[in-house]
Amino acid sequence: MSKKQFCSLSVIFIIGCLLMLSAVVFKKYRTKIEWNGELYNIENVNPVDAKFARPYNKSIDDAATGLVFLSFLVTSLPVLVVFFNSKDKKAAFKTAFYEAFVYILCLFYSNSIYRILKTFAGRIRPYMYFSNPSASGIADHDFYRSWPSGHSSNVFLSFAFLLGWFMFWHSDSKFKKPLLTFELLICVTTMILRMLSGNHFLTDVLSGAVIGFGFSFATFKTCNSIYKKSL
Repeated sequence: MSKKQFCSLSVIFIIGCLLMLSAVVFKKYRTKIEWNGELYNIENVNPVDAKFARPYNKSIDDAATGLVFLSFLVTSLPVLVVFFNSKDKKAAFKTAFYEAFVYILCLFYSNSIYRILKTFAGRIRPYMYFSNPSASGIADHDFYRSWPSGHSSNVFLSFAFLLGWFMFWHSDSKFKKPLLTFELLICVTTMILRMLSGNHFLTDVLSGAVIGFGFSFATFKTCNSIYKKSL
C-alpha cells in the first residue's frame, strides 16, 4: 500500500473517530427531558406509526439485541473461514486485518450518524404511550431517543458490509447467497422485534435500515476503491 493510500484511509478513519466523538459529546450535553409521569397521547403520532405502536416488552427487547450480536457474528464468519483456509497465513492475516478495519469504519460512520440524529430528534418511544413504559428507558433518559432505530441500523450495516465483501472481493463464493439471505432475515426480524417490543415506530426502523445500509455500503465502496489501487 502506497503512502497516498495509507493517508487516504487515515483521513477516513480520523473523520469517523471525530463523528463518533461528536455523537458522544452531543448526547452528554443535550438537555435531558424529564418524564412527568403522564402518558403521552398517541393521537399526536401519525396514523401509520400509531398503528404499529406497541407497549413495552423486555423479552422481545432482549431478543432483538441478541440478533444484533448474531448479525456481527455472521458477518465475521466468512472472513474467518477464508483466513483459516488460507495456506499463506501471513498474507491472509493482512487481508483479514484490513477487512476488519473496513468493518470498524462502517460501524463508526453508521453509528455516529444515527446517534447524532437520535440526540437532536428527541422522538418519544412508542412504549411511552402505554401504561407499562420501560423503567430503565425512563431512568437512563432513553425514552426520547426513538428515531432512528439503532438496532436496525446496526444489522443493516452488517448486511451492507457482507454484501460488499461478496460483491467486490469474493463474488464466486458458494456461501454468498445463503449467508446474505440469512443476514437479511436477521435484519427484517430485528426490525419487527424492535416494533413489537415497543421501542420503535415503523418509520424509526425503516430510517435506521437506510442509514445503516447506506453509510456502511458507501464506506465500503470508498475503501474498496482505495484497496484496488494497491493491488
